[in-house]
Amino acid sequence: MRNITKNIQIPIDGNPTDFRLTKLDAFSGAELLRMLAKTPAGNGGAEQAVSAAFAALDAGDLRSLMTACLNHTEVLLPAGYQRVMQGESWGWPDLEHDAMTCLKLAMEEVAWTLEGFFGEGGRSSRPPAPDTPPSAPRT
Repeated sequence: MRNITKNIQIPIDGNPTDFRLTKLDAFSGAELLRMLAKTPAGNGGAEQAVSAAFAALDAGDLRSLMTACLNHTEVLLPAGYQRVMQGESWGWPDLEHDAMTCLKLAMEEVAWTLEGFFGEGGRSSRPPAPDTPPSAPRT
């Protein structure tokens, strides 16, 4: 079974803060890929490709992308996990004015959701498919 959640830790004001990411579903991931495909990706692997893609997005696409990613992110609080965003609203208002943490979370979500597409482990590193003999003619 595939792992669809990932725990990460990001320091906020010097304190390590635990987050849980949930992978985007296949349709949202495809939409994300379509949005990012419009931007130059570079050849430096996933991190550089995601950074270049974020830098090339217009304000509307960046807001859509970050909202989608933050809707799939939860923060660990003393009472348990709390969604960072719910739709267009902040589920955890502490991040509303923390652009750097929000960008880090969104970039981590994109890189993880599209893992393998932008370089190592992706299509370019797979061995070629073995040659298959032609099908026998039907009689």
